[in-house]
Amino acid sequence: MKAVSKGDEPPALTHFRSRCPQATWEAMRNDPYFEGQEAYTQIRNQLLKDQGGICAYCELDISIRDNRPLKCRVEHFHSKSDSTPSKNWALDWNNLLAVCNGGSNPDVKVENLSCDAHKDRMIRKGKLSKACEGWILSPLQVNSFPNLFKVNHFSGKLEPDERACSEALPIQPNTLGSTRELVQNTIDMLNLNCDRLCQERRILIRTIEQGKKEQRKKGFSPTECIENLCKRYFHFRWHQFFSTIRACLGQAAEKYLQKIDYNG
Repeated sequence: MKAVSKGDEPPALTHFRSRCPQATWEAMRNDPYFEGQEAYTQIRNQLLKDQGGICAYCELDISIRDNRPLKCRVEHFHSKSDSTPSKNWALDWNNLLAVCNGGSNPDVKVENLSCDAHKDRMIRKGKLSKACEGWILSPLQVNSFPNLFKVNHFSGKLEPDERACSEALPIQPNTLGSTRELVQNTIDMLNLNCDRLCQERRILIRTIEQGKKEQRKKGFSPTECIENLCKRYFHFRWHQFFSTIRACLGQAAEKYLQKIDYNG
């Protein structure tokens, strides 16, 4: 999970909410009178722009460049079913994220669900509150530096970076106490280490290692090799599994991201 900086609320959402403040998400999506359908389109497009085309949770590519709109859906971080007359979470711009389908296909086993699909399952099983603030990280809480996640190069599993978690500014709210515990619970509740995602990360890690070998064959020094890979992977917003790449390229990645003024 990487930092996300949200852009301005889409005008159509502002308009719809002013006319229908207690509307459900489904009512907005199906509304033909108060720009509800246009609001959904604007929301989705703005979220994809804000997130650089990757899932807010697992960082898979959801940019729908291949015209598969079901790759991307809108997630409510705080469950929209928890709405009250005084707080409609369904239409709260700061509660919305763009995510992948979480592996929710007929041929995917339950243990391979991730992201909002697994999060909703944890809520239904009573293992996570609908008001999940403080129990798991929101990308809006994550700072650009340091990277709170590291990756096991052999298993492809994400882990809390102990040093980064101890050095980072405290994250609030945090019901679990430490940043490391919050990061670990985020990984668990979103099932970011399911076999499906770990396999994809392992493939990427091998590709990065192969890239280092190719750079060395071209005569570049070890330092130049890493710098060239940073330029390759970070020259656009953003390559899928951004945090994995960042962890694999280490301090060179941190220096390069600072150089380009990375801010989510």
